[in-house]
Amino acid sequence: MSEKLGLSNGVLNQVFSVCTINIINLAHGTTLGWLSPFLPLLQSENSPLETGPVTIEQGSWIGSILCLGGLAGAIIYGSLTSRLGVKRCISCIIIPNISFWVIVYFGTSVYHLYIARFIAGATGGGIMVTFPLFIADISDNKIRGILGSCMALFGNSGILLMYIVGDLLSYRTVPLVMMSVPLLFGIIMYFIPETPQTLLRKRKVEEAAKSLKFFKGITPGTKDMIAFERDFEVLQNFVTNSKAQTTKLQLSDFTSPQAKKGIFIGIFLMFLNQFCGIFAILTYAVTIFQESGSDLSPGASAIIIAAIQILGTVASFVFVDLAGRKVLLLVSTFGTGVGLSCLGTFSWLKEHQFDLTGFGWIPVVILSITMFIFCVGLCSIPFFVLPEILPAKICNVGNTISMISITIFSFVVLKILPIMLEQIELYGATAVFAGTCFVGVIIIAIVIPETKGKNLVVPESV
Repeated sequence: MSEKLGLSNGVLNQVFSVCTINIINLAHGTTLGWLSPFLPLLQSENSPLETGPVTIEQGSWIGSILCLGGLAGAIIYGSLTSRLGVKRCISCIIIPNISFWVIVYFGTSVYHLYIARFIAGATGGGIMVTFPLFIADISDNKIRGILGSCMALFGNSGILLMYIVGDLLSYRTVPLVMMSVPLLFGIIMYFIPETPQTLLRKRKVEEAAKSLKFFKGITPGTKDMIAFERDFEVLQNFVTNSKAQTTKLQLSDFTSPQAKKGIFIGIFLMFLNQFCGIFAILTYAVTIFQESGSDLSPGASAIIIAAIQILGTVASFVFVDLAGRKVLLLVSTFGTGVGLSCLGTFSWLKEHQFDLTGFGWIPVVILSITMFIFCVGLCSIPFFVLPEILPAKICNVGNTISMISITIFSFVVLKILPIMLEQIELYGATAVFAGTCFVGVIIIAIVIPETKGKNLVVPESV
């Protein structure tokens, strides 16, 4: 009975810790969703900027420059993780997030928005680099997939929150309200300990033991301390060996078959996550619905889609550790491709003057189903599966490479989508994204292994 209690306490502490770090992810989600409700205003004659209405070209830069900031953030936080520790790096993410809202509030020029979105991207880069490492360090094997899915849940919740708030509040009021979220994160984060792996790398053995007890729910009288000491020794040996190996990291470490395959899978999953087009569609959601011919208002349609996104992410909690990573990736990628094909078909029929009277609800339904399927697998699995695929010795470096690659892919997609909508229409853009998904299904089936339940470090006896 005491062992069950210890496990329950450990799961509770792990969930609390992951939910706490994801508060800043929620805050980042609001910065991602900010452009959708306010881009039409910025492009109108009532633009709040002294430089006047934003052009299509400027709008594409406002959308895409966020990814360049993500690239900088991934590099900066990736390099600081080994020096400061995972928890401290996550705590520092509050700085660029609050800076975004300050600049938006005081900004009077489109160039101010460029800077703000670049800084917001740095927040995302930091999250993508540090969160998978934190979750891999503190979570039990049986719930690691669920905790990893929290990244998508909180990020998507932030997008939904911004769609709602942006529809209700004024341009200048939104930053004042949204700054409360990162401030709440800063307060609660104080109560989360550093990961035991980080503390062991800094030779803080006693603090590492306390940290592991917290994340495993070990309290006096509720757990066999002999088992804990044995597993703590295993962790010490693992960290010591990994540290010794890391100091001797060489080019040959990246040329082994396992390393090359792991890095290829990481970069490929980041490519697929972005070039399926869903993130770009969310970023320009209001504009997309204006193009699609939906009967609902663009703002209401965007809110519905974001809400469906939440449901899909919750569904992934149920399936990710039951069906497995590979199965969900296959189903999610194929379903996303089919959904985008259907949306493109409707857009083509509308563009070629087919009578679609009474069917204006179809784009919202199609994109809602597509969003749900995307969130069940392709949205979150690529991020937390990386530590399960990459060799331990190059895990940190390989993870950083993958996160840098996703920022580049995201920049390209966000930059070209407004141009694609103007040049080849919505149906042409969705055809490109759907084709990417179908090719991705083939590669997933052939190359990517199943990693469900893979033990990364410590035996589950703790």
